[in-house]
Amino acid sequence: MSLKDFKSLALSILLIFFLAWFFFKPLSNISSFFYNLSGKFAYQLGSEISEGKEEVSSYLDSLEKIKELQLDNKQLKLENIKLKSYVKRHKFLEQGEINQAALVSPSIRAEIIARSPNSWHKQIIISKGAKDGVKLGKGVFTLNGIIGQIEKVNDHNSIVQLIYDNNFKIGAKISRTGEYGVISGAYPESASLEFIKIDSKIQAKDKIVTSGLCLDDDSCPYPSDYPIGEVTEVKKDPNIVGLVVKIDFYEKLNNIKELYVVN
Repeated sequence: MSLKDFKSLALSILLIFFLAWFFFKPLSNISSFFYNLSGKFAYQLGSEISEGKEEVSSYLDSLEKIKELQLDNKQLKLENIKLKSYVKRHKFLEQGEINQAALVSPSIRAEIIARSPNSWHKQIIISKGAKDGVKLGKGVFTLNGIIGQIEKVNDHNSIVQLIYDNNFKIGAKISRTGEYGVISGAYPESASLEFIKIDSKIQAKDKIVTSGLCLDDDSCPYPSDYPIGEVTEVKKDPNIVGLVVKIDFYEKLNNIKELYVVN
């Protein structure tokens, strides 16, 4: 190889290295640029994901606290309802004891626990029975007036025949005149006071009370002079011997709350 050829080879090799350096350096810079860019993007993405996780976690914590507060609120409302119910019940019982203490006749206080839809104006079931001293045939009344009579006695409850039943009968007296008769129940029409003489002085708004006529204390359903109702109509009927007398009971069928059984 001549010196001239050697120089040409050397220059060619140098030229190749120069070209390689010239072209690969920008590529290196470009790759470095994209590398840095992707690093920044990944960092930014990671930061946003981290912040998103924190926001989601905070949101879930808030939801959990809201649920806890709602649960606490419901529990407070429930406790409030229970407390009001207790106070109302306590006042009811307290007032019942006061009312019972004021009654002339010894009695057993009871509550209505059932009512049949087929005979709701005829019968009720009360919360006291034989174990509480309730006896068959005893009268049942409220602070306003009588409402019926014990028809059947069980150990812990009793069935009451109501005065609104058409088959209900009870001796009664006209408070103003002292005349006696028999009340026959009715619903929804007014009840009747029967066996009142044609020349009776009875008139509208006369007070009707229990007669108190009994063979003995055991057979007497009510004490005497306990309110029953008020006369609303008096008229003559040619088909009967006496007067036709209509009365309204003092105690209304749908308003019965606390009641008592004659003891």
